[in-house]
Amino acid sequence: MASLTAPVALRAPGRFVAWVALAPALLLIAHLMPVTGFGLALRLAAAAACVLLVPGALVLRAVGWSAPPATAVAGAFAVSLAAVALGLALVFILGTSVVLAELVLLIVALAALMPAARREAAVRISRTDSRALAAVVGLSVVYAGVVWWAARPARSDGLFHLARVRKLAEFDSLAALTTVDEFKDGGLHPGYVFPLWHGMDAIVSRLAGVDPTEVLLHLPAILVPLAVVLAYAAGSEVFRSPFGGVAFVLAQIAYFGFLRSDGGAAATGRFETLPQPQSATLMLLATAVIALAFAFAVEGGLLTWLCLAAASFALSATHISYTPMLVLLLAGFLVARAILIRGWEPLLTRTAAALGAIIGPFAVLLALLLPVISGTSGFTPASTQLSHDASRYGDLVSHFGHWIAMNPGAIARAGTLVVAGLLVVPFALLASTRLWAALVVGGTLALVGTLVIPPAFTAAADLLSLSQARRLPQFLPIPFAVVGGCALLARLRVVGALVAGGLGTAFLLLFPGTFKYLYSAGGPGWVVWVAVGGGVIVLVAGAFVRTAGPDFGPWTVGTTAAFLVPLVVAGFMALGKQGPAVLPPGIVAAVRDDVSPGDVVFSDPETAYALAAYAPVYINDSETGHVADTVENRLRARKRDTRRFLRSRDLSTSARRAILARWQADWLLIDKDRPAPEDFLAGLSPVYEDQRFALYDLHS
Repeated sequence: MASLTAPVALRAPGRFVAWVALAPALLLIAHLMPVTGFGLALRLAAAAACVLLVPGALVLRAVGWSAPPATAVAGAFAVSLAAVALGLALVFILGTSVVLAELVLLIVALAALMPAARREAAVRISRTDSRALAAVVGLSVVYAGVVWWAARPARSDGLFHLARVRKLAEFDSLAALTTVDEFKDGGLHPGYVFPLWHGMDAIVSRLAGVDPTEVLLHLPAILVPLAVVLAYAAGSEVFRSPFGGVAFVLAQIAYFGFLRSDGGAAATGRFETLPQPQSATLMLLATAVIALAFAFAVEGGLLTWLCLAAASFALSATHISYTPMLVLLLAGFLVARAILIRGWEPLLTRTAAALGAIIGPFAVLLALLLPVISGTSGFTPASTQLSHDASRYGDLVSHFGHWIAMNPGAIARAGTLVVAGLLVVPFALLASTRLWAALVVGGTLALVGTLVIPPAFTAAADLLSLSQARRLPQFLPIPFAVVGGCALLARLRVVGALVAGGLGTAFLLLFPGTFKYLYSAGGPGWVVWVAVGGGVIVLVAGAFVRTAGPDFGPWTVGTTAAFLVPLVVAGFMALGKQGPAVLPPGIVAAVRDDVSPGDVVFSDPETAYALAAYAPVYINDSETGHVADTVENRLRARKRDTRRFLRSRDLSTSARRAILARWQADWLLIDKDRPAPEDFLAGLSPVYEDQRFALYDLHS
């Protein structure tokens, strides 16, 4: 038994440099292979490692930062994204292409290479920890194969993100942040002002030598191991055990991969959209922040704090509205921990400092972006606007005069794991001195309180927009609660595992969840009140009753797996290959061959929205809900003119030409299945035409 827990010292700086050099070496080899199958996977994996891990790993080794391997990956990930941000900032300042950002990453890596090669960093890691990490990496490779096989072309929000990645990857000059927007004369999107994650996708696309479409299609599978290692880091730091880390990986995969069953994503869920900012923020950046925050809270260290600040910057730059939600979670932990231990401790002081590292970069970015954010219709809207926005989501919110609050049923509507996690909250009293208990109780009360207290949720909707505030439930510490509950059951060993399996089956049958965009009443709202009431009881009783709870061991992993098996089996039973791309290849090839990058293509909103994803062009209009409602974008004027041009029968040719000129149109793309001005088209000759589409050059 001693051999399993004996610490191993990882030294040999030459070995570290060799491992780091493996990524660029494999990238060179991959370029000699076909851009399909294994060759494509190797290109994307090596390119992603060169962008997301290598620069940060070299910098952190050069400055002598030592951390457990999984936590070190979180730090390297954060620092690498900081380097990407520096490169992109120079790109937009100097008006060059994204090649400059690639050069910045190269310079950072080379500058740190020699100091890193000379540095001997000793990290003490137990054999249990190394074997646990190896096990989750192996699991991640298997699951990555599932995600690769089930990959589906971009659709819905994916087209929006693909359009931005394509412009970053293909434009020779990026003179302003608005260059990557959908409209040539439009304004910035308040949620994606600085395209950090889109820029990462673009750099990977260029380094791998593949089209951005392939990046959004297959990079999700490549990022699965990174997501799993970061989850292991977060679980290990919060539960203070490698077994807790493994169990958390299982819960995290189930929560993000198997919980969602909409859109045919039964067994891949959010993993299939990892290259998109929203999923990346939830599954990569927020997880890295939690891992680094708890690593600093427990161990301290200036370099860990700086890595945490870098991770927070990356999170805020990628999806700024998510940072306050994560702050709520960690602030809830801080307050709950202070109550449960009946005092203050150095860990809480460091937790407060960790919150400062998270809030600081967010505050700086918010100050810079506030002029853009304040120009949207969703920012501090009038009560009539707020009511109109709320109507888009069905019964998601309840109205209390001028205030609104989220329906408890909507919070718990995702079913199975969410219901289980909320029901575990009262049982945290059985482990009140554990870090996970304070995180589950404090984080749940902070987030649920914001959701169900009308003044609080109204304020959140005012400041973040209702579209963003409704995402607060995504930050509930559900996977942590599930693992904590399974750890309590694991005391019973075989009986506990059997009970967990039975509960998993029962929850799946009783609470399958609803995942429709428009929520209709019917979710198990009562579990939310159980969580709130139970959480309050834990804080009151926990201040007088101190319970350490069970240690984490192999039975914790087994019990967690037993609870999740029914959900995983149900997910795999519904797994299937997905449909074709939104636009057929013929019209895409014609636009890419004939239309110059940066030209404006005039079309109906649906076609235009999809086209911008597959060709580096600007468009006249876009689908409602997929573009920012800002003053500069003039959405209502665009939609009015598009509708008049395509549908009006009594509009003169000169009036139609005036509309085209107003939106600086260079090309006209007609979908024959939709209304079109036949009289106007009679005077034009198509550059390309098939059974469904016709493309016209307006300058010929």
